[in-house]
Amino acid sequence: MLTEIYFVLASAVSFIIAANNSADSVGTLYGSRVTSYYKAAIFSGLFVMIGTFMEGWKMAGAIGGGFVSNPLSLEMSLMVLLSTAILLFLFTFLSIPLSASQILVGSIIGVAVAFAWTLNVYFVILVVASWGITLGASMGFAFLIYIIMAKFTKNLKVFSLSKFYTISLFIGSAFIAYTLGANTIGLVASLDLSIYSIIIAGVSGLLGTVLFGRRTVVTVGKKITSLDPPRAFSAQVAGAMVVEIFTQLHFPVSITQAVIGGVIGTGMVKGYKELNGKTVKNLALSWSLAPLLAFAITYVLVMVLPLH
Repeated sequence: MLTEIYFVLASAVSFIIAANNSADSVGTLYGSRVTSYYKAAIFSGLFVMIGTFMEGWKMAGAIGGGFVSNPLSLEMSLMVLLSTAILLFLFTFLSIPLSASQILVGSIIGVAVAFAWTLNVYFVILVVASWGITLGASMGFAFLIYIIMAKFTKNLKVFSLSKFYTISLFIGSAFIAYTLGANTIGLVASLDLSIYSIIIAGVSGLLGTVLFGRRTVVTVGKKITSLDPPRAFSAQVAGAMVVEIFTQLHFPVSITQAVIGGVIGTGMVKGYKELNGKTVKNLALSWSLAPLLAFAITYVLVMVLPLH
């Protein structure tokens, strides 16, 4: 019975995460009118699923041998998913910028403390530090990619330039969708890692992107869709590069924060002031509030429910 509940919760959490992050990949294709919404969503959703299938298992290293010495039990994984689902719904309802990675990290730490497991404090510090590095590294990579693209496209004819930008948008969207599956949704699947959890999380990520991502694309995606193709491509690829690097290190990081860092980096080339007070406030809120709330809710759930 607990196994079935785990699969339902893993599916629901993967679905919501993909839907909330779909703006980062679907937004550029749909907003630039390169293709229809559903074609863009299916294209991105497939790469979310592929990322989960190909590399999602790597995030198991963030749990057993990462935050704690051993893999979580099924009961512990259920508590993590339940608290994550509660916060994902709450943050979405209140329109607060959410970071699923930070929520999952807070929940994993919360359940470990509640079960009196020893935490690897050094790994926790490294993961928290990686959240800040994600923003800065994405800024730097995007700055460089944008400059390189500008030099490469300077002598292209109009038709060739249009074709190049269209291809670049598909590449950028595919890459960022892939890393979402490999990192964040991969972490969901790795809570109780099995071939079934990988398949369920990956397919749910695809369905979340296709069926429930339109609202996110229209609202949150405006930050990306309003960019010209070179900036959108640079922001996406830079963000995806950083996330992919951290995936190899088994560090859960935020896709959205990586893309925001990329947007800021491309803006620096032209002197745009993307890093305004609201952006700083949203990032700070996401980084601090999400893991702390996740820790508290998970700890309380473990103490209240008869699983401890």
